[in-house]
Amino acid sequence: MAIKDTLTLYKELLSTGVPEDQAEIQAHQLGSFHDFAGNITTLVEKIEKDLFWMRLIGGGMIIACFGVMFK
Repeated sequence: MAIKDTLTLYKELLSTGVPEDQAEIQAHQLGSFHDFAGNITTLVEKIEKDLFWMRLIGGGMIIACFGVMFK
């Protein structure tokens, strides 16, 4: 499914007889949703990157503990 930009959606709503105010609000809401979805995607990527480093640090700590225990 192709995502339309807000201006295209606004023009299509106007051409189908939707009042101008309502078309503007609907187009604005769609744009806000896409901004929110983009922010969530960026946040998830950052969390995944941080979790990688946390796993690496945790693995190092476990290896260090075993190294001390079996000296």
